[in-house]
Amino acid sequence: MVIGASGSGKTTFCLYLAGYFCRQGKRVAWIDADPGQSFIGPPAAFSLGLYSSAAELLKSKPPLIMGFIGNVSPVGHLLEAVTCVQKIYNKALELGPDLVLINTCGLVNGGAARELVYHQIDMLAPRYVIAIERKNEVEHLVSPHAHRAGLLIHRLPVSPDARVSTSEARKAAREQRFKEYFRGADFQDISLSDVGVHGPGLGTGERLGFRDINQLSKILSSIVVHAELSADRLFVITDGDYSEEEQYTARERYGVREISVITRSELDYLLIGLNDDRNLCLGLGIIRDIDLKELTMRVITPLNDVSAVRNIALGSLRVNPAGKELGQW
Repeated sequence: MVIGASGSGKTTFCLYLAGYFCRQGKRVAWIDADPGQSFIGPPAAFSLGLYSSAAELLKSKPPLIMGFIGNVSPVGHLLEAVTCVQKIYNKALELGPDLVLINTCGLVNGGAARELVYHQIDMLAPRYVIAIERKNEVEHLVSPHAHRAGLLIHRLPVSPDARVSTSEARKAAREQRFKEYFRGADFQDISLSDVGVHGPGLGTGERLGFRDINQLSKILSSIVVHAELSADRLFVITDGDYSEEEQYTARERYGVREISVITRSELDYLLIGLNDDRNLCLGLGIIRDIDLKELTMRVITPLNDVSAVRNIALGSLRVNPAGKELGQW
């Protein structure tokens, strides 16, 4: 497992290491666990590539397996980031590689970074952790594992040739990868009755009727177009702005601890993961419309066949097919 801040040269080091082992006749499984500056798959996902020759590393090849994270940063998606890398690691082992190489994201500061790296190391139990650092910038991430049995921590200085890119440059690189990924994508219609949906509540509760919709519209001072009630949450979609101050009234009215309200515009261009029956990502999609009467979702995706999709994971980033990031949900 390779850890280090953005611009520390993690990907360059992984390319060198993978190339070195491939030239020794070894098969390298590379897990790309950086959803922001991805090397193998599209942004907002973790990906797995398998390489048996150094020349393959220079070719653009689709990932063997993907896991949808939901955003280009693991912040707010820590559980997805931990469980996803574990699932991909398990699948990588099934391929019988000589080396499993895990390139992590550049998040190294703050509580989210501490939790993410701690649990990824704990779950995967790597034999080696390579800490690429300037001074001691990742010591707080590796020190909790300093006495872990079977783990060797190697510290490498950042190369003097490494350059820290600006946030604007990293965003431009992501948008280019999104653009390449969605080039040639087309519309696909998915019936929500055929899939499970992971998100704030869509498709997980009892659909409320006209009288409740009308009541909620008055409470929230908005046009409510869809509402579902489950044991723990009231989920509402509005057509426009709503009164956040009145959410407490809606919670009291329906006897729930939580209410999730989202506007139709927030769903438009929302990035989603189209997952199979094992909840591994078949491909990314972009929501363009939800027919709330027929409960169908129209998405833009490079997948030619969505018949194997069994779960839709809603992300928290809005992206258009040209790759431009439109903001967070």
